[in-house]
Amino acid sequence: MNSKSSFNLPFTNLVEDQVAFQNPWHGQIFAITVQLSVNGNFSWTEFVEIFGISLKEARLKLSDLDGNDDYFNCWLTALEKIIILKKIGDIDVLSLLKDDWTKAYLSTPHGKPVKINSRSV
Repeated sequence: MNSKSSFNLPFTNLVEDQVAFQNPWHGQIFAITVQLSVNGNFSWTEFVEIFGISLKEARLKLSDLDGNDDYFNCWLTALEKIIILKKIGDIDVLSLLKDDWTKAYLSTPHGKPVKINSRSV
């Protein structure tokens, strides 16, 4: 018997020793989406509809989603679509941010936090 006690975490079906997100960026993109919705940028229903379309499109390409990175890549695609649809940002700004993050990620030593330089867009 495991001597480590565990308890159910509120609002999840997880117990203390389980991980809710496999990678930090999964939790971050989830939190960003929730905050944008809470702030009134879009309704949760609007996001879920676009996310569902994103998942369906991915299933057509991949045939099988593993529920890890592919799931959150669909989430990110849906978030980008709703940001553009709601005119919170545009494709050019999102492209510049992606380029900046890619450069920062590739140039950051392993184990160090990835940081981008902010630019005026």
